[in-house]
Amino acid sequence: MKLGIFKKSKKVRIEKEEPQNQNSLQEKSGLEGAKIEEALIENMAFFEQCVGNNHGVHRRNLKLQGRAGMDAVLLFVDGLVDVQMINDSVMQPLLEHSLQKKDAHMLEEISERVIPNLKVEFQESWLEVLDKMFTGHTIFLVDGVREALVLGTQEWKDRGVEDATSEQIIGGPRESFSETLETNTMLLRRRVKSYTLQMDHLQLGDLSKTDIVVTYVKGVVNPKLVKEVKERIGRIKTDSIQSVMALEEFIEDSPFAVMPQMMKTERPDKSVGHLLDGGIVVLMDGSPVSLLLPIVFWHFLYSPEDYNERVYTTFLMRSLRLISLVFALVLPSIYIAVSSFHHEMIPIGLLQIMISGRRDVPFPILVEVFIMEMILEVIREAGVRLPNKVGPAISIVGALVLGEAAIQAKLASPATVTVVALTAIANFSIPSFSGALSIRFLRFGFMIASGFLGLFGFIAISFVLLVHLCSLRSFGVPFLAPVTPLFPSDLKDTQVRMPVWMMQKRPNFLGSEDGIRQAPNQKPGL
Repeated sequence: MKLGIFKKSKKVRIEKEEPQNQNSLQEKSGLEGAKIEEALIENMAFFEQCVGNNHGVHRRNLKLQGRAGMDAVLLFVDGLVDVQMINDSVMQPLLEHSLQKKDAHMLEEISERVIPNLKVEFQESWLEVLDKMFTGHTIFLVDGVREALVLGTQEWKDRGVEDATSEQIIGGPRESFSETLETNTMLLRRRVKSYTLQMDHLQLGDLSKTDIVVTYVKGVVNPKLVKEVKERIGRIKTDSIQSVMALEEFIEDSPFAVMPQMMKTERPDKSVGHLLDGGIVVLMDGSPVSLLLPIVFWHFLYSPEDYNERVYTTFLMRSLRLISLVFALVLPSIYIAVSSFHHEMIPIGLLQIMISGRRDVPFPILVEVFIMEMILEVIREAGVRLPNKVGPAISIVGALVLGEAAIQAKLASPATVTVVALTAIANFSIPSFSGALSIRFLRFGFMIASGFLGLFGFIAISFVLLVHLCSLRSFGVPFLAPVTPLFPSDLKDTQVRMPVWMMQKRPNFLGSEDGIRQAPNQKPGL
């Protein structure tokens, strides 16, 4: 059974009515339709008009051998190119060789016999030439030729492949994505050594020209999903896009949903696992994280550690994460509701301790919990901004000191401080940072409803949240699948992870074109 994942997908209109002059940036600059002229002096005058006195843009004049010393010029941007490559593989061969062919055939001779560069292409449009130059290519122009030779000489400054910081695990690979697109694609291709790993290049932003790669496994992924992703990205019309979060906001199904419908990860192994399940991974140049889509709610509770441990251990860890998620979401609100409206639900001994702790506290329980939650959020935010050497220490000491000071000053009771501390610890156990942030936001809504209406308010807002989650779609995939709607075969990798040899099929809710992952009957000992 396969899910028609696009039949009921919510169609979100991404762009407003475009004005008449949507492409005015190119039109105003005179680049729209501009072609390279035959005279080099005219080409350089047009280049100076477009680029002007731009820091980092270099022009190197050459006098080619043959045909009475023909004039030529190299154009490149310092910091984006490999200068040593330009010296050794471009300038030196050009100055040493004597060219025989004339006019338009000269560039063909140069590309075939002179320049030992793997990436060479011809361009006639100034718009394409300038776009290439500002992405690290070197432009070669010759007097009397109506074409430019574009040479691949890019050299990006890269911090290299480092350990994952926000998604650390004990066992398994440590590698994480970097800000360089070529490095990130290499990390994926090294794990999937197959021609079926497809990487489609797109570009967004009239000014930023941000490179985006849509990655999927051909023959596994649903072709409708690939088409839908490309269509949504293709509808984006903007000057600049700088992060995957901005891209996510442009293409998600429900932009005002409380939970993200895509997942960000810095781990290549997690991205490859999603690809092999039939999903899509989007990479963006300049971003050290990838975007996984479509996803379901349970993905926020998964960790790569789950597949590096025993089955029983994985069940225990996932159960603890689910319990922690519930605690992080509802523990303060239940405490507020029971303490404010339903004292009869509290055992007598515990109730006496809570009453004695709150004897001199001047605030209602709702205000008291809000104060402690806000203090904790401020400490947590400050810990992120502080230097790495002192941030954790300041956060721990600040929480201990302020908690003890609040109790001594009768601003909060010991029970309230305990509940808030347990909630914070439970929130940290959620593997997905974006999912944990959403839980933090939802917790305040539960607290307000419980503070005003007690358990009735708690049940009401719980029902509203459940209906909301059931209505969400991630590129047409129900957000709570495979639990609702129910896909029994997909339950092998939800709360309980079965042994790898039992997971013969890929998740049905992704609608994969090839649903078979491995051969049957591979149980050890058979």
